[in-house]
Amino acid sequence: MKRYAFIDAPNTSGTTRECLGFIVDWAKLFKFLKNEKWNCEEVFFYKGYKGDKEKNQLEKLEQDIGFSVRTKLTHAHPDRTIDIPIKCGQCENEFLYKYTIRGNRKSNCDVELTVDALKTLSKGDEALIFTGDGDFAYLIETLRDNGVTIFIVSSKERDGNGNKRFSTRLTDILKKEGIISKKVKFLDINRWRSNIEKLEEEKMKTASPERSDGSRM
Repeated sequence: MKRYAFIDAPNTSGTTRECLGFIVDWAKLFKFLKNEKWNCEEVFFYKGYKGDKEKNQLEKLEQDIGFSVRTKLTHAHPDRTIDIPIKCGQCENEFLYKYTIRGNRKSNCDVELTVDALKTLSKGDEALIFTGDGDFAYLIETLRDNGVTIFIVSSKERDGNGNKRFSTRLTDILKKEGIISKKVKFLDINRWRSNIEKLEEEKMKTASPERSDGSRM
């Protein structure tokens, strides 16, 4: 039996920050997944980047720490304006209302994670999948059917607005698996907080701006 970890980084960092109030130290998490208890053969890391600086930071996760990093350039969807015809209820004249649909930035590495998982995992292996995204439900069911044991690592806590980030599709799988095969299990990432949290002084160092000569202020 071999064990591998697959980290949906944006989903995981958003969950810990918004629902649990802490920031993940990726180096600590890698070390934790490589310890005697979890002993992962390989730790995959998935995240998009916006520019060269962020791309270089992601490459350092592979070079300096040991992650197998999968990334792609974030695609910017521009704003677009559409004309909506509206008829006046009193004079019955028609006029066009201009409505702007705000664009966003998106870099989805779901396909990369899915392909890596299917290529890497064999019957009898274990996978730690760090996500609360329901888009991975079909992957998890497929891996289960292939004889892989899956640990979904996330949190079921709500964010500051009272919203859950953990998908109901994944919740449904966990409920069924608890009765049937127990091949899909849930791991609360908050239980690992003391082992993987970025400490206050480390957050200050990361946030410290750089001077033009590259030194920190």
